[in-house]
Amino acid sequence: KTFLIENELYFNSRNDLYADIPFLVRLYNLVEIIQQTTTKLYYKSIHNDPINEPSTSQIEREDRQLKRVQAFNESIQESTNDIIIKKVKKAAINYYLYKIVTQSTFKDSFKEILPIYKELSQVLQTGSEPINVRKRHRPEVSNIKKGNFKTAYFFSRSRLIAYDTSRFVKPKKTRYRQKSIQKHIFSKFPIKKRTILYESFLGRNYSDSPKAIFNHLLQQEPNKWRHVWVLNDKELIKDNPEFQHSNVKVITRFSWQYFYYVTIAKYFILNMRQPNYLEKKQDQVILSTWHGTPLKHLVFDMNNVTSANKQYKKIFYEQSRKWDYLIADNKYSEDIFVSAFMYPRENILTYGYPRNDILINHTIEDQQEIKQRLGIPLDKKVILYAPTWRDDEFHSVGNYKFTLRLNLERLREELGNEYVIILRMHYFISDVLDLSDYEGFAFDYSKYNDINHLYIISDLLITDYSSVFFDYANLKRPILFYTYDLAKYKDELRGFYIDVQKDLPGPLLYTSEEVIDRIKNIKSVMYEYEEKYKLFYDQYCALDDGNASKRVVEKVIDS
Repeated sequence: KTFLIENELYFNSRNDLYADIPFLVRLYNLVEIIQQTTTKLYYKSIHNDPINEPSTSQIEREDRQLKRVQAFNESIQESTNDIIIKKVKKAAINYYLYKIVTQSTFKDSFKEILPIYKELSQVLQTGSEPINVRKRHRPEVSNIKKGNFKTAYFFSRSRLIAYDTSRFVKPKKTRYRQKSIQKHIFSKFPIKKRTILYESFLGRNYSDSPKAIFNHLLQQEPNKWRHVWVLNDKELIKDNPEFQHSNVKVITRFSWQYFYYVTIAKYFILNMRQPNYLEKKQDQVILSTWHGTPLKHLVFDMNNVTSANKQYKKIFYEQSRKWDYLIADNKYSEDIFVSAFMYPRENILTYGYPRNDILINHTIEDQQEIKQRLGIPLDKKVILYAPTWRDDEFHSVGNYKFTLRLNLERLREELGNEYVIILRMHYFISDVLDLSDYEGFAFDYSKYNDINHLYIISDLLITDYSSVFFDYANLKRPILFYTYDLAKYKDELRGFYIDVQKDLPGPLLYTSEEVIDRIKNIKSVMYEYEEKYKLFYDQYCALDDGNASKRVVEKVIDS
């Protein structure tokens, strides 16, 4: 600090974005040796919320590129060291060649880039040893130095067009071609007003609220709409009668057909997020059904995002601005979506979840049919075990260290005469799950297409920190919470919207023996939690009356 004060080293407030560059150069002017080290002496923190609390580097400014080039120019004018001058000149020209030129706005206007050229010209005219520039870049650099800015702009645009063309024709650049065609060709096509595109869990499933809305429309007006489903595995629906209709089509996510239909469909109904680069037309309607009542903190309610893209919140914000409507299952979810997604309340449809209609409307015959199809004994009660995914189950890419903490051997010994158990694990885990020793008692349906079918045939649910219990509560059947690692998860539980230790409609259990005991005495459990269950149901399930799909269609889909 004393060194800085004595030498009057400070950040110049004129350049509020890149004052650090000339500051460092002035510092370098005062030292004889700059020691390089591999030891980390400085940590840069990425601001967690670039929308509400952006750092200086995250603020979107039209003059950002100009400010950076001005900082390079100021640094060179103040430097007395030829080596530093050469390095700054190299940094400035590389910034132009590899950053400025590659921005989508570069080709739009020479006038906008002119102030940058003037600054760069001064940088390049400063005396120093020659800087090495690749042969293909020399016409650009030399013309900037000479002040022939229009000529330099011509060479840069030509290089960029040649580069884009090269990327377009390369066999491995299919996605780039698709984006380009979607943006420049498909986007010019008129909207197909009777076409609806559906996507559930990024094309992995035929399930959830998009499925419920699709089925409702197909039943009410079977021939009115052109239905297009995004499904990566057509085997999921090969025997499904809905897909025998001539007006129902299946496409693969990120296929050429996907880019076509996502551009020309009047309605896009999905339960996760669409790619941010997809162009949305003004008269298109995107309906986000979302995929569950929130339990863990989401997006802008998260204090720290460590496992996702550092731009996660910004990207989510941009994607969700393209949604015309967002469905909430209850007032609790509506309030969270306003906070966590920064989504306008007036566009939230708090109608109940369409996917839960089947939980209200199913029949005994439906239960029997699903049991028979899945090979579940008709004379046995069913336990559904659906725990959440735990980060510590990940070991390395494609390798998961997983141990089932529910003792299936003891469950079979104590409950096997009356019950069977269905396991619904995270799909990462299901590949390493071996139930061969429990044939006839334990069934792995982790990859089964529609979890609602598993809810319907289950007599009780065992879960932990998974939000599945919000939906299951619609059935008013027992829920047990097997929280064997509650002590370990206490810190994480602070990131939950509800108090897991107080608000759940069932007991917290810590051992397999406790689970067995409570199942044996399940009627007393229901009696014990009757009042708490009723309060829970009234808060989270009251709108799920079997008609949510109808309400959504009447609001969103034009008649």
